[in-house]
Amino acid sequence: MALSRKQSRELKRLRKDATNLWSEQQSVIEHARGILQSAGVSAKGLAESELVPALQKSYDNNVRPSFDRSYNAARDKYEDASVRFNGKVLPVVAGLSGSLAGTVSNLASKNDDFKDAAGTAKKVSKELNSRAKKASKAYDKKYNSSGVGVGGWLLIGAGVAAVAAVGYALWQTFRAADDLWIADEELDAPVTTVSPASAAN
Repeated sequence: MALSRKQSRELKRLRKDATNLWSEQQSVIEHARGILQSAGVSAKGLAESELVPALQKSYDNNVRPSFDRSYNAARDKYEDASVRFNGKVLPVVAGLSGSLAGTVSNLASKNDDFKDAAGTAKKVSKELNSRAKKASKAYDKKYNSSGVGVGGWLLIGAGVAAVAAVGYALWQTFRAADDLWIADEELDAPVTTVSPASAAN
């Protein structure tokens, strides 16, 4: 199909317009790419200078202390539970293992097949008993401390003060009587006695 001159001119013009449009789009895209690159560099600089320090400060002030408190509380609870378990349960298990070892020893004395099992049970029982003693000592040290404490020291101080007060009162009561008496003064005027008859007048 052949095109007329008018159609071929319009086609040429459309091709030229399309080429111009394509080149304009390419320049717009290049310009947009340059703007995006500079925006990226600016955003990175802003993030490094403003955002990262703000996030670090927020983390240090809010998240880390909460985490540290939670971690310390969890660690303390774990240690407390471990000491309580070892101090209460392990001695019971050691006692049961001792009973089991005795039972196996009785069986071994009656039957030679249980001699190896009796030796193993005895070793396990000794090991559990030594661990139970250590665990009981740790439990007693943590929960059964017999220290005086602050209140005890305050009561001791109050008792010492009371004893000192009573001692001072006794000393004041029983000290030499010479200091306490005032000598009678002699009167300058003669003393006259009044008789009952002269008093009636």
